Amino acid sequence: MKKIKYIVCALLAAVSFTSCVNDYDEITQEMAVLPENDPRVWPANMSIGELVAMYDRIDSLYVFGKDDTLRYHAPIDEATGSIKNAYYTVNQGDVEYPIIGAEYVDGRLKLPIEYKGKKFTIYREEGETYKNLFTLNPIEGPQDIYIKGRIISADTASNIYKYFVLEDLNTRQSLKVAIDAGSLSGVFPLGQVVAVKCNGLMMGRYAEMPQLGVYSFRNDDKTRYEPGRIPYAMVYDHFQRIGWPDKSKVTVPEEAVLTMAEIAALDSTWYGRLIKIENVEFTWKNDRDADLKTEFVSLRRSIEKTGNVNAHQLSPVFAPSTYDMSKKYNIGYPMSREVSDDTGTLYISTSEYAHFAETFIPKKGSVGTVTAILGWFHDKNDNYGGKYQLTLRSLDDLEGFEYYNGPREYAEGERPQ
Repeated sequence: MKKIKYIVCALLAAVSFTSCVNDYDEITQEMAVLPENDPRVWPANMSIGELVAMYDRIDSLYVFGKDDTLRYHAPIDEATGSIKNAYYTVNQGDVEYPIIGAEYVDGRLKLPIEYKGKKFTIYREEGETYKNLFTLNPIEGPQDIYIKGRIISADTASNIYKYFVLEDLNTRQSLKVAIDAGSLSGVFPLGQVVAVKCNGLMMGRYAEMPQLGVYSFRNDDKTRYEPGRIPYAMVYDHFQRIGWPDKSKVTVPEEAVLTMAEIAALDSTWYGRLIKIENVEFTWKNDRDADLKTEFVSLRRSIEKTGNVNAHQLSPVFAPSTYDMSKKYNIGYPMSREVSDDTGTLYISTSEYAHFAETFIPKKGSVGTVTAILGWFHDKNDNYGGKYQLTLRSLDDLEGFEYYNGPREYAEGERPQ
């Protein structure tokens, strides 16, 4: 009987091994790491800056490759509220090409265009709330469009989720790339050089910050077009890893060592850049100018003790929970902690799911250096405008600080995290 069991186990092991071998055989060339001099490596024919400049548009132009510029016209019939006789022209020509299937619904514009044998659709938010803040422009042209860069982000501390930031190898301009997969650093680690085939993807603004993704339509408590995450199944057709990752080449150049006043004066070409700020201290305030308390109160204890989440959300940690008592779930937005230097203030924005979310922030008066991904967020056309945000890849991005170590209060029977 034992011999039969051993034979069965051996057969199962052989089948499993064969299955693994077959799976490995099916791995495409694009999944493998290609040597730098491999002829299969896609040659970059556009910089990240050029790609953003061409396809991050809020005007009525669409750039088809580097040669043709399409200007679209979609007049709205005031009587019906729908588009009447939409068309586009090419370069400075007078010929009007009809746009078949153009739609304008609830302030959202949809323009299916066919040009030189290619079909693509432009999506725009035209309503007052999200106009120019959320866009979707397809990347298309007469030839394949390739960019190349080095990954300067990492999700190992779970503060970055389902995206990486790609820095141009020459200009250092950076771009957020959204992919629908967790633990991306296992495939696209810090320091990895990546080539991207952009045709078929979308350049879109999310809260006014450009990112590379795909079409997405949000229809929950907020209704709008917005750039979505690239399905992981599409990764093999659009991405190549080139050479082995080299963390030593992920650096902050001298021109990116900035004061907060200098950051406030930057233009959009700095979105996503890795920057450094010296002589920084935590002000112990959140982004609503509320003072943080001196003890950590767990979410459960805060509700139990006060009937609300305020005591928890004002705890002196990086990112307390975003739980909303009326909605009965976590909203999921980054929590902000104000920092300052001698020239101004900014916010470090941290996910409540980061490994260091409930770590105490540095002490008042403790001064150090912050290295961070520089982000931008402006999600509604209101009186508040947009703001720069600092995203830490991990606590290793904070140097020289002395951390606070205060009391923690939990509900009875609650196990500390």
